[in-house]
Amino acid sequence: MTARKGSGRPWLEGFVIVLSILLAFGIEASWSELGDRREARRLRELIRVDVVATQSMVEQMRVGSERLANSGRDLLAVLADPASEEATADALLTLGSIFVLWRWAPTNHAYVEALSSGRLRFIEDEQLRLTLTRYQAQLESIEALVESIETQYYGQLEPFMVANTVYSEIAMVLWRDSLVDAPFSTDFQRLAQSRELWNLLTFRLEMELGLQLSLDRLDRVTQQVLDLLPSVD
Repeated sequence: MTARKGSGRPWLEGFVIVLSILLAFGIEASWSELGDRREARRLRELIRVDVVATQSMVEQMRVGSERLANSGRDLLAVLADPASEEATADALLTLGSIFVLWRWAPTNHAYVEALSSGRLRFIEDEQLRLTLTRYQAQLESIEALVESIETQYYGQLEPFMVANTVYSEIAMVLWRDSLVDAPFSTDFQRLAQSRELWNLLTFRLEMELGLQLSLDRLDRVTQQVLDLLPSVD
């Protein structure tokens, strides 16, 4: 029996339709994969920009912390073995410069947003994702330490300073001249013999040393992050 003309067309047309669908899915998958790769690269670059910005802030904070710790040690040394009443008073005039608060504001918007939105999944490198998690944990650890310093300042130090000093005498030199001189003065000799002041200074020195160790840990994990991220041209 002779096949009717065009009898194979339904099969051929079905094959073409299936092939077209498969090709469409393949093209869509390829475009999706390409988009994911582009998003991953963009996210990695944004995170690197944030990490470098934070690295600069951390270095400034380290310099300030080391200066504060050195000033604290010098003052404690004078209080432990005073050379003269005048030297003791001069040393205590630095109190306002020693007890300062740190502003901890790391730039980590890209990572936090990617984590909360689920976009962090675009970064498939497991080692990088783990290192970023450790980096974020170290940032939060330093934030908690800075908050502890602030708690000590407002909860213990500030009340002590109000009760035992004339603050305009020991304020930071930067704005001391802009303040109003008081009609009374600080009893520096009594202040020098205060066990409470000694402990406050010691506790703050201890916190600053802890802060510096935490900054060192952050430096190490920061370098690990940068080693895994592409440079931004």
